Amino acid sequence: MRTLGIRGFPLILASLLPLLAACSVTLQIPLPDQTFQAGVLPGTEGRILYPKDALAFNPPSVAPKAVAITGTLEADTPLSATLSFYARLLDPASDPTCSYIPVAQAYACPIGPNDEKAGEAQFANTQSASLSLGGKNLTQGVAQGKFWLGLEVQGLPAGMVTLTLKNPKALVTVGL
Repeated sequence: MRTLGIRGFPLILASLLPLLAACSVTLQIPLPDQTFQAGVLPGTEGRILYPKDALAFNPPSVAPKAVAITGTLEADTPLSATLSFYARLLDPASDPTCSYIPVAQAYACPIGPNDEKAGEAQFANTQSASLSLGGKNLTQGVAQGKFWLGLEVQGLPAGMVTLTLKNPKALVTVGL
């Protein structure tokens, strides 16, 4: 019987990689619905509106490798707009660049290093749109059971619009 020695290790590792990749599994974690009060108010245009309270839930018992969040975004009025969503891990209340907007129960923050674009929802004169989000901040936020999900205020009609993220689910990939 011939041994491969140390030079044969890369060959063995290469043959095991497909098996190791198959060791990943995707879990589905239901998240609470989230409501946004958004509108073109003084000091909000081109900023991200983050709800005062974080989206909080029980984190998975294992560290996620990747996370995708899916759900349906519903508006209380028909919209023709593309809304950009951002995720952050830092409480906007502790960020001096953010300002509190009492009527929206939210913080308006300029896009900065704590904000990561997570995805978009496209409304075409409708009241609902599918939403699929991802990114590093969402993965870390799901791992710790808490993150802020905000939307960029652009393309909204004058006045307040209520947007609700319904039945959001985190699709969490864990494994090697």
